[in-house]
Amino acid sequence: MKNKLVRNAGREVFGTVLMVIVALLIGAILVVLSDNQPGEAYSTMLRGAFGSTQKITELFVKLTPTLIMALGVSVAFRAQLWNIGAEGQFIMGSICSMVVALYLPVPIPLRMVIAFAAAVVAGGLWAGLAGWLKTRFNANEVITTLMFNYIANYLLLYLINGPMQDPYSDLSQTDLIPDGMRLAKLIGTYRLHAGIFLMLLVVLIMIFFWRTTLGYRINLVGQGEKVATYSGIHVKQTVVVTMCISGAFSGLAGFIETFGINYRLLDGIAGDAGNIATIVALLGSLNVYGIIAAAMFFSVLLCGGASMQRMTDVPYSVVDVIQGLIIILVIAKDTAMARLNTWFGKLFARKEKEHVE
Repeated sequence: MKNKLVRNAGREVFGTVLMVIVALLIGAILVVLSDNQPGEAYSTMLRGAFGSTQKITELFVKLTPTLIMALGVSVAFRAQLWNIGAEGQFIMGSICSMVVALYLPVPIPLRMVIAFAAAVVAGGLWAGLAGWLKTRFNANEVITTLMFNYIANYLLLYLINGPMQDPYSDLSQTDLIPDGMRLAKLIGTYRLHAGIFLMLLVVLIMIFFWRTTLGYRINLVGQGEKVATYSGIHVKQTVVVTMCISGAFSGLAGFIETFGINYRLLDGIAGDAGNIATIVALLGSLNVYGIIAAAMFFSVLLCGGASMQRMTDVPYSVVDVIQGLIIILVIAKDTAMARLNTWFGKLFARKEKEHVE
């Protein structure tokens, strides 16, 4: 049994790595078509991610929200709940924590704790609402979480251009949070901040989470409603709880990004973090260690891609194409691996037959 699990895990890792290599090879063709050298472009990308202390710290700045959100998304995906709303949950966490930071008249240490809790709860409730709609009205969670992204974005735009706009600026942004509420910088003037410790805590929690009773229930729900029901699990309750946990991680990422980097609400504060988190979770096969590796890989793409654009003639859109290719290839991974197994099986059978003859 253990050997079978090891073989399956090895096959999964091999398939994922193979798909990434194929995506990079196709990316290399695009680099050639743009009249550049693939070796130079990719080496520039690596130097852009690891070439100096400042670049390495930026790598971890990108890694922190991406990894936290991907781990949160993976919780829902394990239960076959397709939470596509990490972006909206990130935004709601940022908004609620900022409201506390700017307007709650309590001492700063207490305000910091409440802001942290508000972000986590807001992200969790925003996703939990989609889970409740699924259990109550059988609403498809892909549609509801996706639509909630738009609602959160428009709410953000209303706030930063209206009641929460910085009174001393015409820009679409809020006032800065107090200095005492900003996450401490770890290395000089670089942007790396104490949020990385929260990321490490989340990773530790997730390593042990799937061994808990709740983790077991979530996995069973992912096996199917009938299986979970026969096991004595309250499926509807577990669905809502799962979505709340998934959203809470994205809300936490919103808190970290707001209090560690931006110090205020801005238009587009979430960027593409939600989409990237979904890709990372799938690329990591919903496994904690796989997600860590995938998040690191995408952080290298994001940081190194910007350097590649600046230092070569390769457009940054090539990085976007590589990301898209990875999504397509990972989705098609099982089919591709099955075809390869069939092809190699026939090849070895033919050679064995020829050897016997």
